[in-house]
Amino acid sequence: MTPVEVMLSRLQKVKGKNGSWTARCPAHNDKGPSLAIREADDGRILLHCFAGCETLSVVQALGMDMTDLFPPDNKRREYPVEGKPRMKPAFYASDLIRILAFEALVVSICAHDLRKGKSLKEDDYERLKVAQQRIEEVMHYANI
Repeated sequence: MTPVEVMLSRLQKVKGKNGSWTARCPAHNDKGPSLAIREADDGRILLHCFAGCETLSVVQALGMDMTDLFPPDNKRREYPVEGKPRMKPAFYASDLIRILAFEALVVSICAHDLRKGKSLKEDDYERLKVAQQRIEEVMHYANI
């Protein structure tokens, strides 16, 4: 799935086509579609909530990260090091650690709630699945 397809799959009442959609904003109690979504020519996802929600709030309500609004950088740039080409990684280790730390927090919160005898809601299970997928992606990318 492309980044925009992932985002659209997590939204409700999606309408539109050809790179431009509207949907209910997940960051507030939206009665009608107030969120505009557009895919730019370069693959970036542009969001605007007409009710005034910040983009970060919308992205977080979807269980996503701001970096998910940008297409993956599959290009690796070469930088010479002492006459030898060196490949620059598509992601820095600090980014991968930050993603792991956030997703581990999600897993930890769910584990804590379960340990206290609370049952998880369907949305919580879905977010837990996202955390698992992102952790697996980081491990795959880092060759762990």
